[in-house]
Amino acid sequence: MDKVEIVKTLWSKFSSGDYEGSRPLFSEKLEIVWPTSREYYESVEEFIAVNEIFGKDWTFEIRHVENTGSEGVISIVYVTSPSWPNSFYATSVFTFSLHQIVRMETYWAFEDGQPEWRQGLSKVY
Repeated sequence: MDKVEIVKTLWSKFSSGDYEGSRPLFSEKLEIVWPTSREYYESVEEFIAVNEIFGKDWTFEIRHVENTGSEGVISIVYVTSPSWPNSFYATSVFTFSLHQIVRMETYWAFEDGQPEWRQGLSKVY
């Protein structure tokens, strides 16, 4: 499986709540970083545990996935849940070693509305 397919498989497994099934996609030397909340996880066990607590009814809709040409992949996913009022965009930068994810740095952003000060200056879709 190439790197892009590994990332697509990851988001598919997360969308079905199969966090444990994603384990083989990750290196045992996994490093997960969430710069927007200044959190990090140093193992597959920690990362799977936090996602299990997060819940299993989340959808990770791939909006873009791209091979960076080196040992990396970048993905942008739209994250929603029927039991959560907010939706998010997650931009993840993946680094691979031996066909496994060794590092995943994810930038989380709330989906938001147009601020009042920009009304009339930008268009809304």
